[in-house]
Amino acid sequence: MVQSIDIRQLSDAIFVEKDNGTKVHYFLYPEFEIHQNVLPANTVQDWHKHQAIEEIIVPTKGSVTIQVLEEDVIKDYTVHCGDVLRVKKSIHRIIGDKQEDVAFTVFRFVSTGKDQSEIIKNDKVDCEEWVQKVSTKPKG
Repeated sequence: MVQSIDIRQLSDAIFVEKDNGTKVHYFLYPEFEIHQNVLPANTVQDWHKHQAIEEIIVPTKGSVTIQVLEEDVIKDYTVHCGDVLRVKKSIHRIIGDKQEDVAFTVFRFVSTGKDQSEIIKNDKVDCEEWVQKVSTKPKG
């Protein structure tokens, strides 16, 4: 049997407002997490790093500055709406815009360290013919 989709509403998420004002909706799954964040204007998150997880950040409103400690020097990088940031094992923190709230989505998972690119590229199976054959829904 084909498994159906899983839709989680914003109201299904675990909501946390952090001490610094960051608002986070946590969508938790066994294999990964998705966080929807709103960072108020002038907010600076704490310095941190991740030991085992992979964290991907995609700004969805505005731009964020990420500060990274590289060879004992703090470096600033700006990530714009639609860009994709992979933080890897860096010591980092996120700084919001000085004027406006920013929003970003965070994808968190434990990477296997194996190259999965061929599986990812070739995973799609065309079902157009099968759906046309079994579908009872009127067309149009």
